[in-house]
Amino acid sequence: MVRSVVAIAAAHCTLIEELNLRVKITDGVHLSVVPTDQFKTTYISVNFLAPLQRATIGARTLLTSLLEMSSAAYPTQAEFAAKLEDLYGASFGINVARVGRVHRVSAGMRVLSSEFADPELLSHAFDFLQEALLRPNIQDGQFNQATFDIEKKNLGVYLDSLSDDRGTQAALELQQAYFKDPAQAIPSFGTAQNLEPLTARGLVQTYKDMLANDQVEIVLLGNVDLETARTLASGLGLTGRTVASKEIEYDQPLHTEIVRKTASENVVQSKLNFAYHVGGDHFGPEYYATLVACELFGGSPLSLLFRNVREKESLAYYASANTNMMRHFMMVQTGIDGTNRARVEELVALQLQKVVAGDFTDAHLQSIKDGMINDRKSSLDSQGFLSSLALSSAMLPDAKLDAHTELTQIAAVTRADVQAAAAQMELQAVYFLNGEAQ
Repeated sequence: MVRSVVAIAAAHCTLIEELNLRVKITDGVHLSVVPTDQFKTTYISVNFLAPLQRATIGARTLLTSLLEMSSAAYPTQAEFAAKLEDLYGASFGINVARVGRVHRVSAGMRVLSSEFADPELLSHAFDFLQEALLRPNIQDGQFNQATFDIEKKNLGVYLDSLSDDRGTQAALELQQAYFKDPAQAIPSFGTAQNLEPLTARGLVQTYKDMLANDQVEIVLLGNVDLETARTLASGLGLTGRTVASKEIEYDQPLHTEIVRKTASENVVQSKLNFAYHVGGDHFGPEYYATLVACELFGGSPLSLLFRNVREKESLAYYASANTNMMRHFMMVQTGIDGTNRARVEELVALQLQKVVAGDFTDAHLQSIKDGMINDRKSSLDSQGFLSSLALSSAMLPDAKLDAHTELTQIAAVTRADVQAAAAQMELQAVYFLNGEAQ
């Protein structure tokens, strides 16, 4: 199996090596280029990275809504969309994410490769990015009031609606119970309370701070050479900035006792979620062993949680686990009949004990690893995945982040590695949403 993994990785060797094409544009602004003719489109992302702060999360999220809807030259949503249509139906969007201790604002644009359209299309795409990101619809020192009011209202409605999705509600409540840092405890897009005090004038300062002070990582993936990419990225006009080195991974001391929270709602299905602290070194062998241990525990339809809690015992509508290694956090989510709470909690703990004790077959472990490897091999056909990989490599230059390393590290994980990783998974918080509807 290891031999086949290495062979697959070798087939992508050129692409993987090109992920190292990272050059400085100016102080605090870098460009990563992934030259490939694998796709008929070119993908550009401009990523603004800042220390995660509870006070700015909501403002940065609202800012993305304004920047992706209009600009000074295209002040209405219709004009903005029409310009994208002129660029052979290019797509553009901005989102936010939390990466450990970092808050990321990412503007992404996808355009046809120049060989299939106007030879100057990529240059025009960068012109559009410059317009959208550096020339927003600001008038008299504030964002256009009408647009601001609409987007603030829309975002507020979305944030308020999260409580209507009981699965989302339970997941967010569990994070609040687990994380000690207030910025880690709330969603990466903020809360309605974060949004309330924001004004069209005040948001301009948030924009200026982001544009002037954030670390900027530009990723360009497509059939383009480094020098062309460098010229286009330099043309955006981003100025130099001083960026202090920052620790990206978030970790916290263990709670002295398990935190338990309970709520009741008039719904049929109850939610019982668990938060675990996980170990793992910095993208070394323990990191990959933890990923495999989580997958075996509850990360796939082949997992112990799925097989035993959902299928064999029929005590859960769903049961799954996922990890966020940049925050040393694993979450188990289950949907259950509330009367079975105690039994489900017992069974979830038992499945983890099985992983720690090595109570699984070699064939089962190999199937888990094969599934993970196949998923990652499939991802090599995704522009989004390859762009994300290049960004992660830029953010974590000391970590060896490439497809070849990941595939071989997963293949090399042993039974003993999995047991050791599972033994470091410590239950820290439990959230129970009791469904009271009959």
